[in-house]
This record gives sequence, structure tokens and C-alpha cells, in this order.
Amino acid sequence: VLTWGLAVMAQASQHVFWFTAFCGASVGMQVLNKAIAMSLREQGSQKLDNAIMSFQQIVAIVLNFLFAFLFPKSETWHMKKCTSQQVRRLVLPSANFVFMLLCSLKALKSVHVATVVVARNMCTVFIAGGEAVVFGRTFPMEVWLSLMVTVAGSVVYALNDLHFDAEGYWYQALNSFFFCVGQLYEKWAMDKSTDQTPLGISTLKNALSLPVLGSLMVVFGEVESVPGLFDLPPATHLYILLSGFGCCALSIVYMTLYKISTATAVTVASNFNKVVAIIVSSYLFAGSLGVTQMVGLLVCILGCMWYSFAAQRKPKQKAK
Repeated sequence: VLTWGLAVMAQASQHVFWFTAFCGASVGMQVLNKAIAMSLREQGSQKLDNAIMSFQQIVAIVLNFLFAFLFPKSETWHMKKCTSQQVRRLVLPSANFVFMLLCSLKALKSVHVATVVVARNMCTVFIAGGEAVVFGRTFPMEVWLSLMVTVAGSVVYALNDLHFDAEGYWYQALNSFFFCVGQLYEKWAMDKSTDQTPLGISTLKNALSLPVLGSLMVVFGEVESVPGLFDLPPATHLYILLSGFGCCALSIVYMTLYKISTATAVTVASNFNKVVAIIVSSYLFAGSLGVTQMVGLLVCILGCMWYSFAAQRKPKQKAK
């Protein structure tokens, strides 16, 4: 009994640690990206987005290899040999990933973090629709009802957004589009990635994003602006450095949680993290929300949580 009790306590403490780390990494990345975007806007720096994202990816790659070297026997930090087939399979998701992050950074310069949360929840609706159309997946009525609640909450929020900015909404819409495309593509292709570990896939995506970012820097004339990174305030340099660590931490936390917990638990925790991110961001960046806007936000989040449970619930089998 004592042994069983200790095992249960150890498992519980493991879950508490990793879900707490998930909250810290998720909220931290939201806040850091918002702080970076606000700082760039205040400094009038319009051509440093791709350079900053390149730095974030490089930091994540270095940390991945460093921890893989320090912990060679760890399953979490294990990477298999890279092959050309893996590279070909990950080229498109990596490019899509870059465009998604770029649009997110540009959107955060003018929209509230709550707007990002609502937009990401709306992506659930489009992804479910995409699965139904592209993959022929069927959903029970409860799922569609939960998605309708999510849409209703999103509409109420958008119509009462005190921080509405047309350009910010445009970039957030593009971010959502690339996110949906990435999710649908991964559902189709990434199940074939059994020849590489999660850490290896994450590292490959980080590495493959660098040529795309470099190309964007050339196309948009950002190369000449790179020295401007050194002119940013020291606080912004710290935010950028910490965001690089956050990229690595978030990947590891996600991989570990999906290994030790259920997809539903991770989804619920993710929605909880969104609420914390909104509260923290409102406090740090003085972005208050209207009462009706908050109601729409709450309905949207509850609809998304309802969907996460309904989608995981197995259909009842008819009695013979």
C-alpha cells in the first residue's frame, strides 16, 4: 500500500510540475511576443520581424542540441538521424510555420491578446469543417453545437472590441489561415513521421524555417535593418532572448504532456492558460476589456472547452 501510495504521489507531482511548466511557458511566450511587438512599434522598427524570429529559431536549435548532448539517454531529448525524406516532408509545414509566426508578431503590435485567443478558438471551427470536407470525418451533433457556441462568442467579442484595428485584424486573420492550413496538413502527413522523434521534428522545423526567414528578409529589404537590433532597448533584447528559450521550453512541455497525459487534459489546460494570458496581458499592457466583450470572450472559451470534451467522447454503441 505504501509503495502504491508513493507511486501515485510521484505521478501526481509529475503532472503538477509539467502542467505548471506548460502554463508558465505558454503564458510567458504570449506576454513576451506582445512585449516585443509593442517595443518594435514604439521604436518605429518596421523591418526587424524576420530577424527577431530567426534569432528565436536559432536559440531553440542550439538549446535542443545542447540538451540532447547533456542528456543522451533521455527519451525527451533524443533525436534520430536526419534524412532527406524527413526534410522533404517538413519543408511545407516549416514555411507555413514561418508565415504564421510572422503574421502573429505583426498582429500583436495592435490587437489585444484576448483577440488572439478568440481567433485561435475560431480556428477550431474551420479545422473541424476542413476535416469533414477533406477527410470525410463525421462529428456528432454535440460537436457542431459547441462550435456554434464558439462562433457566437467570437462574433459578440469582435463586434464589441475596444481595441479594434483593421490592420491588426487582417494580420490575425492571416495567422489563423496559416494555422488552419498547418493543422490540416499535419493531420494528413505528420502521422508518417515515425522515423523521427518529436524533438527531432521540432529541431528540423526550426532549422528549415531559417532559409525561409532569410528569403523574406531579402525580399522585404530587412537585411540592411539588422544592425538596428542593437539599437533596441536592453529590455527588448532580454525579451527576445527569453522568447528563444520559450520556443524550446514550449516544444518540450507539449511533447512531455502528450506522453504522460491525455489530449483532453492538455486542451483544457491550454484554455486555462489562455485565460491567464489575458489577465496578465491586461495588467501589464493596460488593455482593458468591455463588459460585453468579456462576455463574448467567456462564451467563446467555454464553447471551445465544450468542443474539446465532445470531440474526445466516444460514440455510444447501439444495443444489439
